[in-house]
Amino acid sequence: MSVTLATLFCSPNDVWDLLSVEGVDLREDDHNLASGQIIQTTSDTPVGSSTMAVSAIPVALLRGAQLVFDGAGMSAPYTVSLTAAANVGATSLSIADTTGTATTTNVPSGAQARDSGVNAATGARLLVGCRKGTSRVKLYCNKIYDDSQLKLSGRVLDWAAICAAKFICTRRAQGCPKSLQADYDECIEELRMVQNGQLTIDDCATRWVDWPSDTNITVRPS
Repeated sequence: MSVTLATLFCSPNDVWDLLSVEGVDLREDDHNLASGQIIQTTSDTPVGSSTMAVSAIPVALLRGAQLVFDGAGMSAPYTVSLTAAANVGATSLSIADTTGTATTTNVPSGAQARDSGVNAATGARLLVGCRKGTSRVKLYCNKIYDDSQLKLSGRVLDWAAICAAKFICTRRAQGCPKSLQADYDECIEELRMVQNGQLTIDDCATRWVDWPSDTNITVRPS
């Protein structure tokens, strides 16, 4: 049975931001979830479009798949999300901006995207990473802080995202980038300091009052 945490301290987008597209794509040998197919537009897709004309796709695409298009003179890559599944041989994709609205960038004819599993399978794996990152932070902090307080701290959110990104790198059977490994080591050191009472988390109230107090007791003669 999978464990579902009621409160996550980071989101898949946070992990995506840390590792970029190449860092979270599935490996091409990962049980065929990553097809490696190239998708190319066959006509311009102007701003505000909900469909995109492409060359016939050799592998089906899931609803929610995200495709990053570049090339053909585009000034910057642009990501679209599929609003409906596309079958093998499809030449038209139902798309939207990643926010769920109409597209906001013109995608010219000849632009290309690579399907490397940036779809529901990747989203599920990123969510697992977020759960593991949250669990790691809770392991060190829940003795002193409640979840409702931890999620208010930007530092906690950063710790969880770094731990989640570390898990994704491990899951891909790849070495961690040196910068991420350094951030992870620093993160764990700070978490241990929190656990030992040597570091206070900003914007978080503890489970109890952490300063001395006394109580006046009145004894009734009766």
